Amino acid sequence: MPIHLVIADDGSTESEFSQLQLIVETVQAAGQSVDLLRLTPRSRKGGAIYLAWDRFPNADWLAFADADGAASGYSIVRLIDQAMKNGPNSCTVGVRRNTAETKVQRTFGRYCGFHLFRFLVRCLIGLKLEDTQCGAKVISGSLYRRIQDKLSERGFIFDVELLLLIQRSHANFSEYPIPWTEKQGGRVHPACDVWGMLAGLWRIRQRLHSGRYKL
Repeated sequence: MPIHLVIADDGSTESEFSQLQLIVETVQAAGQSVDLLRLTPRSRKGGAIYLAWDRFPNADWLAFADADGAASGYSIVRLIDQAMKNGPNSCTVGVRRNTAETKVQRTFGRYCGFHLFRFLVRCLIGLKLEDTQCGAKVISGSLYRRIQDKLSERGFIFDVELLLLIQRSHANFSEYPIPWTEKQGGRVHPACDVWGMLAGLWRIRQRLHSGRYKL
């Protein structure tokens, strides 16, 4: 696949960033097209992804994967392949569904938080998807450019707004189960971030009812 990789770094230390530079040089020497984009920590997760995507206004496809390796590179490639089979004007999202083929390993606390958050999304937003927060999504470039002016959220809640607009655009949408292994050291801290995510859900609800998301 002719894939151009972008590492959107929004908070590494100087030492960590130096290690990333060495990795990028090694990958480039092997012939892979890759950029290292350094952003301020204030960019936040959604902001970092959108800033990276916006650098490629003519891309046929755009994707992101969390950097912690919870979803393997093999799973991401399969997700991209599935999206391309779905054709243009489509979005394919990874979902954490525990089956014999797609094992999901996470703590009981994260499992409970996942189901509680999905319940809140369905109640407040009406978005009845299996997994809005899985860190693996692929969207056609034309679809993203059609909705990007209406995307306001830049934090961890950005996925909900993105998927809501995709659903309202009547695009070809599919959910694709992938294996998932929770990693230590993630940047989401439920006790600290839950209030910000709830506030984000409420903002999305208000925009939805005000007609802000009409396409």
